[in-house]
Amino acid sequence: MKKIILYLIMATSILGAQLMDGHYAAQEAEYYWDGYAAITSIRVENGEIVEVVADMVHRKGNLVSEDKKYNDEMLAETGTDFRKFSVEVPQNFMDSLKERDAVAGASMENIDFQLPYIDTVAGATSSSKKFKKMMKFLVKKAESGKTGKHKIKL
Repeated sequence: MKKIILYLIMATSILGAQLMDGHYAAQEAEYYWDGYAAITSIRVENGEIVEVVADMVHRKGNLVSEDKKYNDEMLAETGTDFRKFSVEVPQNFMDSLKERDAVAGASMENIDFQLPYIDTVAGATSSSKKFKKMMKFLVKKAESGKTGKHKIKL
């Protein structure tokens, strides 16, 4: 977790984004057939991202990363689980931004949000695409200072 926070702080500095302090959360507007919806959130302090979360939440409020049965079944079927995804995807995102630190005039607008390492988390392609869209959305909210929980159609 400390490594992820370090990458987040570095990326904020690299991008030069003027982020407003607060907590910004996005939830997929519609739930999957199994009752889960993708969620992503960032926390900004002193203009820097200090925390990022990627997970799924059930209609009842439970996080998929904490659902042992769901994760065991996913692991057996795909070779990964959401516990792993919720740690690796934010780190992969930050690594992707770090690789672009040499780009002149780098900003959230011209970063393509490619996650070149995400294929190492097999079985998570759809969730990875949703994470990228949600991160773009949250950064725009942080730039405008619109804190809180937001629904997003993916």
